[in-house]
Order: sequence, then structure tokens, then C-alpha cells
Amino acid sequence: MKILMIGPFPPVINGVTVSNEFLYQQLVIKGEAVSKINTETGAIASRQGDKISISKIYTFLYIYKYLYKVLGEDVIYMAIGQTFWGLVKYTPFICLAKLLGTPYVLHIHGGYVCNAYDGMSPLKKWMFKHLLHGSKSIIALSSGLAADLSKTFPKAHIDVVENFYDPRLIGNPIARTSHAQPRFLFLSNLMLGKGILDFLDALLILKNEKQQAFQVAIAGSMEKGIGDSLNKKIEALGESVYFFGQADFEQKKALLYWSDVFVLPTWYVMEGQPLSIIEAYVTGNVVVSTYQGGIKDISGYTSFVKAEAQNSSALANTLLKVTTELLNFKHQIVQTQEAAQKRFDSSRFVEEIFSVLKK
Repeated sequence: MKILMIGPFPPVINGVTVSNEFLYQQLVIKGEAVSKINTETGAIASRQGDKISISKIYTFLYIYKYLYKVLGEDVIYMAIGQTFWGLVKYTPFICLAKLLGTPYVLHIHGGYVCNAYDGMSPLKKWMFKHLLHGSKSIIALSSGLAADLSKTFPKAHIDVVENFYDPRLIGNPIARTSHAQPRFLFLSNLMLGKGILDFLDALLILKNEKQQAFQVAIAGSMEKGIGDSLNKKIEALGESVYFFGQADFEQKKALLYWSDVFVLPTWYVMEGQPLSIIEAYVTGNVVVSTYQGGIKDISGYTSFVKAEAQNSSALANTLLKVTTELLNFKHQIVQTQEAAQKRFDSSRFVEEIFSVLKK
């Protein structure tokens, strides 16, 4: 098949870019004729996509010079945003595909679309719905997100394809050992919406009020504007914190096997089905997170502990409870590892996406 992929790709690292690059590489390995257009703007923000900026306009005007790539393709795969502009900026590619009679598939990596649609003007709603309904398929990350889309866009054809983990995480896994102090890990973009400051506040409560000793590793790219607050909290936590920037794959793998508890107290409005949670499952971590976006659909494991969003005091209590029960989680962790490795297998992910593309 001749497949054109349009969406965000590395070097910027987030769930969508990692997913797109992995899918691209696997389709190439399958022998498909795949090309790509990178739409990544490089911005990291908790309210990303809500507003159109001059830089984003410039980026997409530049990207439109690749419109010719639509010619001669069998299918167009687009990893779209979740706001009005997040979809409408793909309009030139969609319109040309329609003109040529080329089917297009839209992959939505989150659960904010319906909320965004409800707040649009009538004209924007008409445009948005027209573009969605014209697709051959809309891919949702979970059954819960698919149900929401079906209610809002009843004429759309929706397929569910859950996320995946990189199989290299399992190859030659690092042996796990018991630790005198619990080890926490925050492995995501360092954004307000991902709960990084809430997490640090919870750790300060553990240290100063609960007298709980621990170690914590933090890795990810930082959202603009939170550096001062983040650094002050890290400084207050002292030597218990290991702070990294953006981690490469081997660093990420080492951190996932170093830690005991993966923490993501996210309230990010565009949250989907975080790859980082799946990676934490398959590497043997207890997961502490919220039900934001599509997380509830992947929370049904005994090693998952629900956290309350934007409540550092409650999060501190949750983390304290988890640390006192870590030994009791041993059996549940093994069960979750085995189940998650089967459920989120990367070969399944690629085959399900490919089956949608070739329908």
C-alpha cells in the first residue's frame, strides 16, 4: 500500500510522536510504501491547541508545501489534534484527498475532542463535523473514548486501537530488587496539566509532615513558565531527587526498572491513554494516576491506584499508603505485567492500525 502519514514526529518526544514514529518504522519493515509529513510545532503547554498562534500558522503554512505528497497515495493517515484548529489545520490535505477520491483515516490520541466541540460556534461545529464525517475511520484509543465520540458524531465510523509498549523494554529486563526506601518515578513531559507540581508538593508533604524517606526520579521536557517553581520545589526536596531532562530510550528503560511506583497525577485536558502508564505496567511498577482522559479504561489492574487530581495532600496520603503496602503488591505486579504485555503488544497495535488503513 502507498500510505502517507501526516502528524507530529520526533525529535520532540511525547506519546503521539513516539506512536507515529513507531508505526512508521513498522510499516516500512512490513514492506509498505510509507511516506510522512511532520506537523510537530515543538510547543509544550498544558493548554496546547486551545489557541492559534503566529508560530503555529507559520509552521503549517510551511508544511502545506508538501501537499503534493497526497498525490498517488492509497490512503492518508492523520494524527490530528483535539481542538478546532487541531483538526482544521489539516483541511488542505483533507480537501485534496477528497478531490482525488483518496480515503483518509483520523487518529485521535485523547479524550478532549467532544468537550472542544461542545464549546464551538455553529459554523465551527459544522466544519469540524464535516471533516470528521468525511473520514473512512476515526481511531480512538479506548472503548470509553469511542463511546463519547459516537454520541457526539453518530455518523462517523469509529475503530478502537489501544496503545502499545516498545518491546525493547522487555528484552533483557533489569532484575528487580527490594529497596530500603520507596522509589518514585515521574516520566512524562513536565507540565502543569500532567501534575508535576502537584506531585512535588505531595513529596514535600511526605518529607516534612509524614517523615517518610524516599527517592524520586523525574525526567521529561519542561513546559515553558514553570521552571522557577519546579526548581525551588526540587531544591527543597534535597538529595532525594534525581532530576533528568528528556530521557532517551535506554535512560527511560533504566528508570522504569529502578523505580517501584510510577506517579502521573494528570489533569491534562487532552489526556489520552499515556504510553508511560503502559510502560510502567509492563516493567513492574505500581501505577498511581487519575482517571483523566482514557486512563480509566486501562486502570483495571490491582497494581493501579487511583489518585485525586490537583490535590497534593490527598496524593501524599495515597503515596504513603502505597509505600507501606509495597510488599503486598508483589503478586499483583506480576499479574499486571503478564496481562499488560499481552494486551498492549506492539504487533497487535500495528496490525490493527494496518487493518483500518486497508479496509
